[in-house]
Amino acid sequence: MLLRNLTKVWISEYEELNDHGEKSKKWKYKGIAWLNLQCDISELDRNSAGEIDYSVVNARTDREYDIQKGNGISLIDISKSESFVPDYTVSDSPKIGNTTLYKLKQYNGEVEEDEY
Repeated sequence: MLLRNLTKVWISEYEELNDHGEKSKKWKYKGIAWLNLQCDISELDRNSAGEIDYSVVNARTDREYDIQKGNGISLIDISKSESFVPDYTVSDSPKIGNTTLYKLKQYNGEVEEDEY
């Protein structure tokens, strides 16, 4: 991949907190990666109502990074921040040939029901 097409992103992972039955996430900085961010639009990106979902971004790389499903991706420097919310979360990471494709969903800070 060409260096000019890559975007520097900050990776984070979360720790689950259970405060008297109320679940929350505390995000912590994990590392840096260089990814090719693209918003590919196809018929497969339609939601159940038939509308195109523009909140999904595809990130591609041919390098090995420690990015797991559920990790957060931020487009601003979070390395020195104590409290932050990532811009995107990784929903899937299939490997196609020597390229890894990370499906990033826009994250609004809420805990999804199917995560627990």
